[in-house]
Amino acid sequence: MTENDDTSLNEEHWLSAQTIAHIKNNKALVCPESVLKAISTIIATVDGSYERDDNAIEYLSETVIQTLQKRPVADQYMQINRKDLAQKPLMMQLLILMQDIVIKRQLGQAVQQLVWLSIAMHTAALLIVHNRKTDTKDILMQFKQAQFSSSSRRTWIWRELPDLPQMTISVEYISTILNDLLEQKKSEKVKKDESDEKAKLSQIEKITSAYKNAHTSRKPRPKYKKPPKHIKIIAINLADNTSRLPLDSTATSHNWNTTPSNDAWRATHDDIEQSAIAIDLAFLEANTESHEGLTTSFEERIDHYEVPYVSYGEYPNPLIKHSVPLQTIDLSLQQNYMSQRNLALNSNTRLLSLAGYQALFAALNQDASTLPESETDKTCAGILLLSMITGLPVKSLIIPGYIGHPNIFKIKGKKYYIEHSLGITERSTSQTLLENDYENTFDTIKVPLPLWLIEDLLACELPLKEDFTAYLAALRSSLGLPYLSVNRIETALHVVLSRYTPNCHAHIADIICRTPASHAPAMYYSSHTSEALLAHYKSALSIFNNNSDFDLTYITPWRKYTVGSGFALKIKTVCDIVNEMRYWTDQSLNDEEHFNRTSIFVWFIFCLLTGVRQNNGLGKMYDIDLDMGWLLINDKPVKKVKSDRLIPLCPTLIRHLTDYRAYLINYQAKHQSHHEVSAIIDNIRLGNDEALLKLLYERAPTANSPTLKDIKRGDAYHMTKHIIDANPYWTRHFFRTQLEKLGVSLSLINTVIGHEEARQEVLGRFSSSSKADIKRVASVFEQIAAQLGLSDITINHYPNSNHVGTSTAEVDHANK
Repeated sequence: MTENDDTSLNEEHWLSAQTIAHIKNNKALVCPESVLKAISTIIATVDGSYERDDNAIEYLSETVIQTLQKRPVADQYMQINRKDLAQKPLMMQLLILMQDIVIKRQLGQAVQQLVWLSIAMHTAALLIVHNRKTDTKDILMQFKQAQFSSSSRRTWIWRELPDLPQMTISVEYISTILNDLLEQKKSEKVKKDESDEKAKLSQIEKITSAYKNAHTSRKPRPKYKKPPKHIKIIAINLADNTSRLPLDSTATSHNWNTTPSNDAWRATHDDIEQSAIAIDLAFLEANTESHEGLTTSFEERIDHYEVPYVSYGEYPNPLIKHSVPLQTIDLSLQQNYMSQRNLALNSNTRLLSLAGYQALFAALNQDASTLPESETDKTCAGILLLSMITGLPVKSLIIPGYIGHPNIFKIKGKKYYIEHSLGITERSTSQTLLENDYENTFDTIKVPLPLWLIEDLLACELPLKEDFTAYLAALRSSLGLPYLSVNRIETALHVVLSRYTPNCHAHIADIICRTPASHAPAMYYSSHTSEALLAHYKSALSIFNNNSDFDLTYITPWRKYTVGSGFALKIKTVCDIVNEMRYWTDQSLNDEEHFNRTSIFVWFIFCLLTGVRQNNGLGKMYDIDLDMGWLLINDKPVKKVKSDRLIPLCPTLIRHLTDYRAYLINYQAKHQSHHEVSAIIDNIRLGNDEALLKLLYERAPTANSPTLKDIKRGDAYHMTKHIIDANPYWTRHFFRTQLEKLGVSLSLINTVIGHEEARQEVLGRFSSSSKADIKRVASVFEQIAAQLGLSDITINHYPNSNHVGTSTAEVDHANK
């Protein structure tokens, strides 16, 4: 790219996210995640191709082909006809046509078509960033028609566009090609009745104009402008920031573990933290089970992602390269650094001391609120101070128009604040639940901002990178903080919230600092009041302000509302559900109906008192120790690296599982002719590798007897839909919110719920929790059981009757 194009590059890290948001706004069709991911990959690849010194086209074509060979567009969306295509966003239409090239045709010359179509997609992304709707539609529509139509008035362009060189490409080179083709068409004399030639000229004119406008230069160093009043505000959505591509949709979350390759700060030696080896975080796909009538929510997919592992471009030891297990446990310096960073050890030089943060805050506040030696230093201090109290990356704050951007900064009267949403899945209409049955009403988080600071920065001229480098160097010297760097300033709020703020912890810090969902799934299984979150934030800033005179009076209480999980039910609602299930079980008409209803009831009790992910074969006898009260579980299906966790069993759950096992034996004794059922119950009785909770079902009309099958979530949902019309995964949301309400420490909540940080699993080598610590949480589980009335319910075998079922303890006593 030319020097004139450099200013537009400031916004190009938004390309993918802005494009995806544009597609999502099309209400006619919700694009699958695989489609959004493929579009994002292609855009990023073209963007990277412009900057490559060699093999640009080869790199581009290979990446695009590999992406399309995975068939990101499912077969149900691959209807290539005018009507079906028109119902989809234009960007998706282009992707469908590109996938069709790869899947159904011999590539050959079509490779160059894929390259040009990819360039068109990238150009449209730039135009979306610049909000040029007409040009966006033009570039996509003209290339779509060239690929979709069979008419020569549309397809002629493929014969005229030359093959691009394999080595390098640039904006100037492509602009020259398009301009030459346009001039050629203009020079040809077109008669009045030659509609085909007019169509060709119109086509190349629209393409050339759109490409030029996408890469038009902007004036350097523009001043910030206040956003227009009464503009519609859209909160930052953390659910949109979970892509595992190195593209950040809003650049608003603190960047603990990734260093984008196009980061402008990376090239300077003054940024000490950038001397570390560049790493990539990878997540294995979320392997969730599907059940008829149930959809997998965003929260559940996030909950099933594998924890990140460190991968290397060049492995430190050549022997590791050929051994996948060694890659995951290699104790290299870089991985130890990662572990320290998550644990925030005092010895970690990636962090400052508390006194260091306080001294830094005082210096930035003084320089930003008064006039130091230069106006530039005042602006640098103001931007760094804003980053320190919000967690917003500095590289984002120096983008023209970012401060005050209505999608990030909201203005209400004389108040400024950042507003972001967790992005929880919208609850579907339920026939059995009302709005007031749920714990939480909103998913919006607000972070107040000092009015004087925002208005000062809106009126200032943007500093250059060199200005920050010089200012940071002066700060290091004056404060005696040799490790001071941009990254330590950006992560300061999260560190102080998680380490030094009373009654606060990393989970609260993740919510306030907008940690992306893939790094903080617990956000979607929690419940907090807006008042409490604001109090934690103000407390953290008070700690920063220990040596300063920063005015905190702008932080005033918001309207009180609850924030967090969209599916966590209130304790009273769950009590009612439990009582209805008990009554439903007792009303069974025969042994078989009682068996299945009792099994489903105990299955719900098991989920409510362990919070496990509900997968097939839940609770294998190999993994349940009813004598010691332990459950060993690994509840992420198709997990590549086995990492079990321990969940303590409370006395009420132990009693229910013990009674249920006795109940099975009782059923076996009464139905000895059911040989297959009897064999399965024998395996359960002997503690073999068999799921404890089972359902009876008839295999076929010709079968002599029924058999037993593992309970699936779909079975539980359909059998109890008249009682609770909601995905049974609500039990996990309920369980975690109750643990936090009852004061269990965050580390132990993460341990039993399965939200531990990578390499810090309790059964792993870096654990600081003992089995005794985990075991003590069983008393809290027992509190939940008592609140739900489960302590008073027993499984009654009715030895003098012809059926089995459940009853309350009082009824059981009366029978005796």
